Amino acid sequence: MPQMKVMYIKEHTLVAPDIRRMVLDDSIYARPGQFVQISVSPTLDPFLRRPLSVHDDGEGGLVLLYRASGRGTRLLAEKKPGDSVDILGPLGNGFPVTDAPAAILVAGGIGVAPLCYLARTLCEAGKQVIFLFGAQKADQLYIPKAITPFLTVLETATDDGSAGHHGPVTEVLEQFLQKGAVPVYGCGPEGMLRAMVRVAAQYYAQTYVSLEARMACGVGACLGCVVETFQNSGEAYQRVCVDGPVFSGEEVFR
Repeated sequence: MPQMKVMYIKEHTLVAPDIRRMVLDDSIYARPGQFVQISVSPTLDPFLRRPLSVHDDGEGGLVLLYRASGRGTRLLAEKKPGDSVDILGPLGNGFPVTDAPAAILVAGGIGVAPLCYLARTLCEAGKQVIFLFGAQKADQLYIPKAITPFLTVLETATDDGSAGHHGPVTEVLEQFLQKGAVPVYGCGPEGMLRAMVRVAAQYYAQTYVSLEARMACGVGACLGCVVETFQNSGEAYQRVCVDGPVFSGEEVFR
């Protein structure tokens, strides 16, 4: 059940170019794939909250990982330990956990944010976790040290060849699916997700994608984050903030 909380920043560090990790002093008991709406200023400017994926949650507090790319997140980046933030969450549906003994997680850029929490959850459920992380270049590959014990396999890919596989991360995905189809979870740019779903479909692998969208309210009232989906009954429009942000791959990419 979403709730509004005032939390205090315990840690706020720059972990990669323009990427910051914020640790708060309280938890919201979110599921992997859910998100929060965070107020970035004590004033009404900017008026709208910013949606951020839950990077981790638990006894250590809520953890957020975000890229400071716009005015709102740049204001958020200025906050220091001890400052307070206003949080609304958890919001959205989160990732489903299947009965499969293993899963492949595909992250693109800042899409790594929700997948780290999912990796820990899957590992604690006794599943093998294959983590594939793609970015434009090596310095954009932020992999938290705390997450590596939960990974069975970790592979990276960069567009410029500065780390890991030289090329799209979906090429690495295909190499693993050739060994056997398992559920594939993804978060990242739309082009990467579309390619991920296309590759997985060739091997009859189930896919789940976490979509990014501009959100105003975060609770489905404003209809500002509507996305076209494809279902058995035909085309339909769903709200990313309420019906998502996680959808089955075939629902959103044809």
